[in-house]
Amino acid sequence: MFNLSEQLSELRTTLIVVVLMVAAAIIGLAWASIGLFNALQIWLGPIWGPVALGGAMILPLILYVLVKQAGKRRREEQQALLKAQTQAAHAQSAIVHIQRILDALKGRSPVLASAAAVVAGLLASRFPSLLAIVSELISAWGEDMRRRDAERDND
Repeated sequence: MFNLSEQLSELRTTLIVVVLMVAAAIIGLAWASIGLFNALQIWLGPIWGPVALGGAMILPLILYVLVKQAGKRRREEQQALLKAQTQAAHAQSAIVHIQRILDALKGRSPVLASAAAVVAGLLASRFPSLLAIVSELISAWGEDMRRRDAERDND
């Protein structure tokens, strides 16, 4: 059964262990830095020793920033490419829907076809999701009209 007191006790113990490990790591790095500082002062001199140590400590930060920037640029390029592909797909789908509307109105009044093209262009630019619905409706209406005309011709 779930016991909140035991869970909190385990969490507290885990946090204490993590804090002690981090503190030990910081103290160890401090002593290692002091020893390295003294060694570099002896080997490289009082000026170049601290410069080399500072450079060695800043190098991982510089590498992190460079990698982060490269990843950010790559991510931005991928997002731009994806956006361009999406816009091209929407434009292509808009063209397909407008073509379906014009095909459905083929053989009807040129004024009706022109008005439908203007309305479809407006829908494509302002309400692209409605263009597909209107395209389906007009295509169905056009097929129904062709079927009725074919039935009338057969009679």
